[in-house]
Amino acid sequence: MDRAEVTLHPEEIASLISAHYGLKVHSLVKVRAIYRADTEAGSFGFKNAAELPDLPVIAERLRRIRRNGFPHIPDFLPTAGGEYLIRHKGEAYFMEQWIESEEIPKQSFPYLHKIGSALADFHRAAGGIEFPRSSRRYEWGKRGSYLLRAYRLIEAWRRKPPLASRERDILDFLHYRCALAYEYVRHVRTDLIRWHRPEAAVLCHGGLHHKNMMIDRRQNIWFIDFETCAFAERVFDLAQLLQYHAAPYDWNRLVVDRFLQAYVSRLQRPIARGEWNVFFSYIAFPRRFYNRMVRYFGNPERPPEFFLKLKETLDQDTAKENFLRLYPPHASHIAIGPSFPFIG
Repeated sequence: MDRAEVTLHPEEIASLISAHYGLKVHSLVKVRAIYRADTEAGSFGFKNAAELPDLPVIAERLRRIRRNGFPHIPDFLPTAGGEYLIRHKGEAYFMEQWIESEEIPKQSFPYLHKIGSALADFHRAAGGIEFPRSSRRYEWGKRGSYLLRAYRLIEAWRRKPPLASRERDILDFLHYRCALAYEYVRHVRTDLIRWHRPEAAVLCHGGLHHKNMMIDRRQNIWFIDFETCAFAERVFDLAQLLQYHAAPYDWNRLVVDRFLQAYVSRLQRPIARGEWNVFFSYIAFPRRFYNRMVRYFGNPERPPEFFLKLKETLDQDTAKENFLRLYPPHASHIAIGPSFPFIG
């Protein structure tokens, strides 16, 4: 079961909405892990806040992004007392604007141009909106240290017997990819990038798979579910989005180009060379590599189901190899290559 799933009885939910929001509920319908609540004030999603304990902080930043000109993100509904979280039986819940729209399909190529343009507009509106440096959501400039930490973990696991041959194969692949990712950013000065391109550091969504992007009747792209948002390099969102949307097409360059060209076309200045190095670093060693390798190798019991999930993740990523070979670290055509003519 999803730890963020709402497991309350509908009558209990209706009572909570009435008590905390002062709204009469006309109907409640379960949609995946949440409930759609139709009320006298409109429709809202009733959600578990297990993955958003800092929701008030997120809500304030998303409100600023809307004020800055990007309206296509949902609003959060405050309670009658002005709070964003309500607590019940040891768990927290919240209400969010319900968006009348459809999910972007997994085969998203027809939508990638719109998505690229919308993401560039979102990043522009998110400019200058940060999390505190002490926050777990502040990730700007930490890519190199993150990869070194991952590399040391992989090295330690490789030295720790006994290892089954299949485990060694996986660790060898992770070792190769982590080293490659670090090689892309080893000489990148993120402080200089931010000095010359302050727009490179933005509030990123961090989880733009097809379920977190919607298209409404007017063909506007909406971004929803900000559980994984972070203040980071804008190229983090580009790489992370392609992780989901280029994979179904075996990382065909035409698919990658369609999205990146749309994004870049909305910028006032081109993405800097150092930013593209960071982009390829995220492509080579995505965040889910780290999460799933720690989940398995960091567990003394090494549950088989965790191994299968890790193996599935890495197997799906092998289609990316040909793409990565086109843009090796330190190659001059990372910034001006023939398949990326718009990068400069």
